[in-house]
Amino acid sequence: MSVTPTKVTTHHDRNKTQTQNNKMAPTLSEDEIDDLVYFARTGENDDLTTLLTSLAEREKVSPAEILSAAKDEGKSTSLHMAAANGHLETVTLLLSHFPNSTSDTKTQRQDFLDAPNEYGNTALHWAALSGHLDVVKKLVDAGASVAIANDKNYVPLDLAALNEKRDVVDYFLAQSGMLEETNAKEGLRAGLEGVEVDGEDFEGGEEGETQGKADGKEKGSSS
Repeated sequence: MSVTPTKVTTHHDRNKTQTQNNKMAPTLSEDEIDDLVYFARTGENDDLTTLLTSLAEREKVSPAEILSAAKDEGKSTSLHMAAANGHLETVTLLLSHFPNSTSDTKTQRQDFLDAPNEYGNTALHWAALSGHLDVVKKLVDAGASVAIANDKNYVPLDLAALNEKRDVVDYFLAQSGMLEETNAKEGLRAGLEGVEVDGEDFEGGEEGETQGKADGKEKGSSS
C-alpha cells in the first residue's frame, strides 16, 4: 500500500515570481549567487551574513529579496543547500530574514520555503532524502508544504522512504496521523524499488554533509 497525501500540489502550483510589486528584482552576478549558495551549503554563516548584508545594501532591497533571487543554474536556492547538508543553524538564519507579519511577507516566505529546483524538488525534499530530521522538522514547523510533488510525482515522504531514512518517514507518518506505519513504509519501499530520483546526486560525506548540488559539482569546479 503506497502512502500519498490526499491532496498533492505540483511544484508548478508554487512557481510564482516575486516581481508582482513595483520593485525591480535585484541584479546579482553568477559569482555572487555561487558564493551565497556555497556559504549556505558549507554552513559558513558569518560569511553568508556578510555577503547577504552587502548585497542587500547595494541593491537597496531586503535580504529576503536577495535570497529569493539567488538561484543557481539548477534553480536551487541557498535553502536547498543548507537543508540538503543538514545545517540547521543556517536554515534558521535564512528563514529569519523572512518575517511572517503581513500578507506580502507571508507570501514571500512561503514561496522561498517551497521554491522548486529544476526537478521540482523543494528544500524539504532534499532534507528528507538526506535524512536530516532536525532540518525536516524546522522546515515543516516554518510552514513548508509536505504535499508538493516533484517532477516524478514524489512528495518528501516518498524520497525519505526511497533512501530508507526511517526516522524521517516515521515523523511524516506521525504528522499525517497515520497509525499503520510498518505496512505503509513497506508499501512505499516496494513501489519505489529501482527508481532514480531525477538524476540528482546526493553523495554522502563526513558529518552528514552531502553535495547538495544537482550536478554534484563543488564550487569552483572548472567544468
